[in-house]
Amino acid sequence: MGGSSGKVLFNSVWVIVQHLYSMLTSLILVALIARHLGPYDYGLINYCASLISMFTTLCGLGLDNLIVSEIIRRPEKEGGFLGTALVMRLAVSLISYPVILILVSVITPGNHTLLAVAALQALGMVFQTYEVFVYWFRIKLKMKYISIALVCAITINSVFRIILLARKATVEWFAFSISLQALAAGIIITVLFIKKSDVRLKASWADAAALIKNSYNFIISSMAIIIYMEVDKIILEKMTGSASVGIYSAAVVLATCWEFIPVALIDSSRPVILEKRKVSHEEYMDLFKIVMGGVNLMAFVFALIMSGLGWIFIWILYGGAFMEAFVPLIILSWSSFIGISGYTRTIWITGEGFYKYEKRYAVTAMLLNILLDVLLIRLFGIIGAAVATLITYVYEVLIVPLFFRETRAFTAMYFQSFRMIPEFTSESVKMLRSKLARKQQERE
Repeated sequence: MGGSSGKVLFNSVWVIVQHLYSMLTSLILVALIARHLGPYDYGLINYCASLISMFTTLCGLGLDNLIVSEIIRRPEKEGGFLGTALVMRLAVSLISYPVILILVSVITPGNHTLLAVAALQALGMVFQTYEVFVYWFRIKLKMKYISIALVCAITINSVFRIILLARKATVEWFAFSISLQALAAGIIITVLFIKKSDVRLKASWADAAALIKNSYNFIISSMAIIIYMEVDKIILEKMTGSASVGIYSAAVVLATCWEFIPVALIDSSRPVILEKRKVSHEEYMDLFKIVMGGVNLMAFVFALIMSGLGWIFIWILYGGAFMEAFVPLIILSWSSFIGISGYTRTIWITGEGFYKYEKRYAVTAMLLNILLDVLLIRLFGIIGAAVATLITYVYEVLIVPLFFRETRAFTAMYFQSFRMIPEFTSESVKMLRSKLARKQQERE
């Protein structure tokens, strides 16, 4: 791994620090907001967030995984791919905004508060067009600039939310605060991109066609994944009410609050691993397994902690009104343990060009999850929703790849990756010691 591990881990540190700051501020403020709004209004915000997230994923056009590999493969097309992606994403966001409002009006006619919350929250989907610029910083392993920008945006939004809490603001204002953070981040990152890059953005139909040709599989799979990740809240709201959505959302927040660490590692590793494939397939596979082993280690430790101490976090952060979230929290933590490997798998899928299989995995998992949600929520409420998620993740990550000859190897690689945990730990310790030694020499 050598120098590659140093680049990946150093780049990841910036992202992890930013997400750690985000997690701590978010956990504290979201908990205070949940206490202030109560399960019902807090459930309204999360219900709208579930609907909007489906469209936000659609607006991403499946480019998150694809565009990095495409620019690495064809660096001369950097400006064309980024400029075209920017125009495509903005156009789809502007079209999706009124569609969301129409959908909310049809699903819950006459609920003016819900419609206002959706209108204010969905603005963030448009502002998130800036994420196209993040691809460039990720490829160049310069995520420290993105991390600094997001810390600034989070701080601005946190101050705004504290003011709202002090003034005992209504649910609509808290919905707008979500969009405010996206707006602040968009402005700062756009300015940084202009200053730090010399890329000349341009858009063309030819580049759009080239991107869509390969990304449509990711669009379908991303949409299917976000549907089965969010549909449980929508079904919960229809079957049991907004208060259940609020309690279940508290469990989801705690069960997934750690995922920024492996996601940072995976995203930072992606360009390095894909570059390694050009040199040696064996080294590429070893590096992939090492990263997945590290991710599995983190996921296992976190799931154990939440299984034993999760009720304390719920009581401290949310209060007694949310204690029903404890059992779902345990189940969802182990769901996260399995599910995060599905995100790691996208590196291998991209490297091998197996785009069509991600689509098949996700669509069948979505159908399974909807069926399980309808059956289990009716029987067990929020616990049923959590069990449906766990079963779906096991199916989508470990079982369905066995159905196809080309991807059957992934399930074996998943279990082999646990043997790479010592090497991941050794490389991480080695890198940290090296950094500390250099800092000590600088002081002397």
